[in-house]
Amino acid sequence: MATLIGGLAGALLLIWTPSSIFDRLLPFLLLAATITLILGPRLAAALRAQFTGGPVTIPALQFLLGVYGGYFGGAVGLMMLAAWSLVTTADIKALNPSRMVMVTAANTIAVLCFIGLGVVWWPQTLALGVGAIVGGYGGAHIGRRLPAPVVRAVTIVVAVTITIVFFYRGYFPS
Repeated sequence: MATLIGGLAGALLLIWTPSSIFDRLLPFLLLAATITLILGPRLAAALRAQFTGGPVTIPALQFLLGVYGGYFGGAVGLMMLAAWSLVTTADIKALNPSRMVMVTAANTIAVLCFIGLGVVWWPQTLALGVGAIVGGYGGAHIGRRLPAPVVRAVTIVVAVTITIVFFYRGYFPS
């Protein structure tokens, strides 16, 4: 429930705030996702040693992750695994099904919000959807054939490059 409420809150924040705020905030969201990707496992172990959670910890984390997912969505699954690693020592493979459900929940409520408020541009959305499906299946096919360190290195290079581009775009527009 916390993820759904957070996803709705994030979607509404995206709709109600000027695009200039998103353009300024996006590079930092990308930077957070990139740092999580690069340092996630080591950072999680260090933070877990200092972290004490309570009964509201997981719902609060899920709400914030839902807001992130509804507002931006980029690498929210990665952010979930990083956050969860602070409260559990469970194996990532064991967490993947829950992560997929929570990411789907945040994204679904955001999409329903966007559709309900009439802010979806359908031709562009459909083209993007087809590209995402083709790219997702193609990327997965290629990724299965490559060694894990190569996939991780390429992912990090792409994440760093995208982060740099969006910092430049957001803070040094032409």
